Amino acid sequence: MNVLTVTGKRLFLTGDEAVARAALEVGVEVATGYPGNPGTKAITALIPLAQQYGMAVEWSVNEKVALEVATGAAWAGKRSLVGMKMSGVNVMADSLLSIAHSGVTGALVIYAVDDVGVYYGMVEQDTRYYAQLTSLPLLMPAIPEEAYAMTRIAFTVSEQTGAPVFVLSTTAVANAITAMKVGKIERDMHTRPAHFARNLAKFTKAAPQWCRDQHTDTIKRLEQAGELFKKASEDYGTSLVFTIPGQVERTPSSEIKRSGIIVAGVSFAYLQELRQHYPERFADIPILKLGVVNPLPQREILDFLAHVDIALVLEELDPIIETQVMALMAETGLKVEISGKRDGLLPRVGDYSLELIETALAHLDELAGRSPVWIKLRRPESSAGMQEMPSLAGSKEGVANQETPDLNHNGQNKFHIHSEIAALPRSLEFCPGCPHRMTYYALNRAIEQSGFTKDEVITTGDVGCTIIGMNAPLDACWTEVSMGASIGIAQGFKYAGIERPVLAAMGDGTFYHNGIAGLLNAVQSGVNLTLIILDNSKIAMTGMQPDPGTGRRTTGEPSVRADIAMLVRGCGVEYVKRLNPYDLPKMINALQDAMLHPGVSVVIAEAPCTMQGVLINEEPVQVDQEACMAGRGCEDTPCYHKVGCPSVLLSLEDVRPHLSIDTATCVACGLCVAACPYDAIKPLPAVGKEESITGNAFAGVQLRYLLQD
Repeated sequence: MNVLTVTGKRLFLTGDEAVARAALEVGVEVATGYPGNPGTKAITALIPLAQQYGMAVEWSVNEKVALEVATGAAWAGKRSLVGMKMSGVNVMADSLLSIAHSGVTGALVIYAVDDVGVYYGMVEQDTRYYAQLTSLPLLMPAIPEEAYAMTRIAFTVSEQTGAPVFVLSTTAVANAITAMKVGKIERDMHTRPAHFARNLAKFTKAAPQWCRDQHTDTIKRLEQAGELFKKASEDYGTSLVFTIPGQVERTPSSEIKRSGIIVAGVSFAYLQELRQHYPERFADIPILKLGVVNPLPQREILDFLAHVDIALVLEELDPIIETQVMALMAETGLKVEISGKRDGLLPRVGDYSLELIETALAHLDELAGRSPVWIKLRRPESSAGMQEMPSLAGSKEGVANQETPDLNHNGQNKFHIHSEIAALPRSLEFCPGCPHRMTYYALNRAIEQSGFTKDEVITTGDVGCTIIGMNAPLDACWTEVSMGASIGIAQGFKYAGIERPVLAAMGDGTFYHNGIAGLLNAVQSGVNLTLIILDNSKIAMTGMQPDPGTGRRTTGEPSVRADIAMLVRGCGVEYVKRLNPYDLPKMINALQDAMLHPGVSVVIAEAPCTMQGVLINEEPVQVDQEACMAGRGCEDTPCYHKVGCPSVLLSLEDVRPHLSIDTATCVACGLCVAACPYDAIKPLPAVGKEESITGNAFAGVQLRYLLQD
């Protein structure tokens, strides 16, 4: 049974799933999105229920298209949902502003998730700015229960005002899981027939006066939404803005200044936890909780500030609320000391934590003249516990000179690392046998055989699994900007005068998302560059979602399968090679030829994602210790230091380095076998043949169709 429809009045749901459950209850008929963590699970949860509840649910080719599809449904009077991570809001921004000014006739809820703390990669951004830019209402939950309640309210307010409504979550809220009370799934009462009336003044931008009128209407809808949000408590049973009063009220003449806290987002959950543990410390500190961030509830804020001398503002990322609070004070003449980000107390980078908020509360006590009761546990400028990747993922500094104790547990002399043999730095890496590793390895060999070093040939990377090629030992990718940007960046390098070969690399999902336009532009420019498309027919990094090349719709039905090679040729590319990356000699030769070809050349490395327990070649492999020359002539150990496969294990506990293959994770891709100059990695005869795929040069391509069927 789907997690959204488990029997009972209380369900265990994540923040993402809470949004999906609310949408299901209020009769959403169209749900679209583009996978990207955090935020993927909302649409994912609805996919298995699409047929049962008569919904159209899809992973669109990109976020802009997802918004446009959802908008079409909302213009026809339906309730629609579009979901994405914060980077996707940038992608859809072009259409978003126009749609915001036209409004909707049904309901449109935009569920976005900011990756505060950058746990999943890409730019750390504050999507609240988009609500201000577009004059759209924005609700911000602090816990999954609020995500559920706010989504229900958002659909109702969107339908009543005609304004698309943002529900903006963050990584901490989207991934949190809790038991929550849910309502009934009563979809029939929300359905109505599709209808769209021709109205050029509302749905086009053809006349200046129409555009000005639409802008005026957008502002009016925002104001109306603000009034409806204020009635949420009586109409929906949920307070979006409320004050938790202090138990002791101080007078203005008190020696201790009156202090209060204004808070939005997940920081309120941290405050609540501290209040439960230390209720006496909050006895005289009122808290204003803001669930509505746009439009900001000005009257409630002014009423709150009228009873305090000092206010601490808690919000992650940029000081958006804090700045507006200070502007309100300037307009009304209120004299309240505001502390938060603008005075340097709290960081604008990274996510908040209990420790960070305790530090802020200690500062608040100092400003108020209280005796200190909070312990400052960490510097405000530090993060909330993110583990940093190595500062130079491809650097050998600090690796080759690692020190080890002189004796191992048996009292024997350990191997001293006077050579280059040492453990690789820990970083994000490809799965065992990943075809992308094969492609990047082949690229590095092609670069060497062309007379260059890796440091001389630029390969611009792209979003997704593709960028993992930046890490040691492959060290292939140099840049990452946004989906599909690698081609344009590569063209810019050629325009700048880079004479050596320049390559761009992207996955098939990225190519469909926003890579085709860049390829068209590069072809028209006439520059010499090579595009490598890593085609596994899936959007792998976010959970194996289908893309146009999968041959399956989001809900599993067969669909027309896009052919990347045909699309590339349609863009005007003459040199197009589609190869299986597990065929290393052909892959190396093709990449060498491509780098020499005038104009734009494209190499498509086509092979599916690997699966643990499914062997690519017939037999698993292991290191023949007698033939292995590690530590006795083979100092660069290419099977380990050039391949970088997690199934190739290096132990420095013995008298000399000991290399072995983890047969539990190895999928017998053959890369380490090809990399070993001494033929010391050999098949284990008659082991695991029953689990392997019939071996031939294109076993990877065969595996593609096996997995899809």
